[in-house]
Amino acid sequence: MILSLCLLLTSCFEITERIKHNSDQSGDYSLVIDFSKSWFRTRSAIWLEEVDGVSIPSEEDIKKKLSDFRIQASKIDGISDILTKHDFKNYIFTLKFKYTNLNALNAVLNSMNKENPITHFNESKTTAFERFASYPIPKNLIKNDDKKEDLEAANITSIYTFDKEVTNIKNPKSKISKNKRTVFLKQNVYNVLKNNTLMNNTIYFNP
Repeated sequence: MILSLCLLLTSCFEITERIKHNSDQSGDYSLVIDFSKSWFRTRSAIWLEEVDGVSIPSEEDIKKKLSDFRIQASKIDGISDILTKHDFKNYIFTLKFKYTNLNALNAVLNSMNKENPITHFNESKTTAFERFASYPIPKNLIKNDDKKEDLEAANITSIYTFDKEVTNIKNPKSKISKNKRTVFLKQNVYNVLKNNTLMNNTIYFNP
């Protein structure tokens, strides 16, 4: 979908996944893909419709994909308040929705990448929240050495907030907020393309 824009000779982009998760497994999810720091190159690529022999979706194609996402997500039990935004001035794209349980959240995320359905999130007896990351970013991005520097400047960030205190985290790169209710994890895109598991995490709570 919008992630195909990452095929550009991108100087910088940011992917931010944010979750507010409740003890009853319900919550709010958002995904923001931000090309604002390389908006000129993004706009140019969309106008050219092709970069390095790879087709780039037009603005109308992107709007349709977002509309298709809303339609698909609305058919999934436990999903509501679906919102998509597109800002073609700064090239920022947003997906938001509410979920009543993690099965519904997993179903929505799998609808974005039907070729590789997985369990993205799991909660173990309310004492641990698990994230198994898989980002459908074209892996041929790392084949060209001339893109390495750009991809190392791009980031994927996860921000997970809970209604109870976090006691421990498994991923050593992640951090806990001062109030112990939010976990942050940030990795550069180049490393994640080489190894998606860098965004995996297990977050522990008091029983």
